[in-house]
Amino acid sequence: MANTKIDEKLQKIAKDLLESGEVSLIIGYAKGSNPQRMRPVFITKAEEAGKLSFSHYAVQDLAVFLKKPEVKKFGKIGIVVKGCDEKAVNALIQEYQISRDNIKIIGIECNGVIRQNLADKGETGVSESTVYDKCLICEEHIPVLYDFLIESEEPKLALSGNVKPYYGIEKLESMSAEEKNAFWAKEFDKCIKCYACRQACPLCYCSRCIVEKNMPQWIDTNSEETGNAQWNLIRAYHLSGRCIGCGECERACPVNIPLMLINEKMAKDVYNLFGYKSGLDINAKPVFGVFSESDFNDFIK
Repeated sequence: MANTKIDEKLQKIAKDLLESGEVSLIIGYAKGSNPQRMRPVFITKAEEAGKLSFSHYAVQDLAVFLKKPEVKKFGKIGIVVKGCDEKAVNALIQEYQISRDNIKIIGIECNGVIRQNLADKGETGVSESTVYDKCLICEEHIPVLYDFLIESEEPKLALSGNVKPYYGIEKLESMSAEEKNAFWAKEFDKCIKCYACRQACPLCYCSRCIVEKNMPQWIDTNSEETGNAQWNLIRAYHLSGRCIGCGECERACPVNIPLMLINEKMAKDVYNLFGYKSGLDINAKPVFGVFSESDFNDFIK
């Protein structure tokens, strides 16, 4: 449920930013027609700041809008972010897609967001059984970078202690190569090539995606075994060392492909090899954006 104190603080910050001219646009959350849903809202006038709200139903990663030309034209932008969303903002700054000088970050402490299927049934309690898996392993409940911070007065998410980072891929890693191939063949067979995963991802910002290039044709556009595997695996490679774990791709998938299993596997390998986690430091160089003579070269020998 919405927290009145958080809403009041959020609305005041947004109103002050717009009145002072520090930003021309605020991207945030507003209550939807369904009490258990929140929707993105774009505020350009100080008198509209009262629309802003935040609750455990604020699921979407609003950083996805920062790459849109319709948003960039506003110049200086304020954005409301949870910890996982703010990592996407950091990654976009690292990759020179947005300027830190043009962004006012309104960070909100988040103790977990409720799964939408449960929220639609009226669930209001935040617990290990009601929040998304990403919330169970989140280490950034408070954004690491912000201009304004609104702390939560609600109880912390109580966890059993049995859930560890990368816990979802342990079973996958224990499989044989044949079992893995069979598992992913079955999952990718469900893909309908709607590209909702791409549209929901804050770090899929290419002006022309590789699937839309047909001279040459890199990926089979048919919804069949080869093309489906090509699309899902190439996208995973493009996000390796970049994915910030917001889970929006998996949430957007209409056929429930466990896309975060791939992303988490890539993130784990990048961390083990390079000690790098995406989105935590805007001054860090992206792991695949730099070269060092000390890098191991065994793979090309």
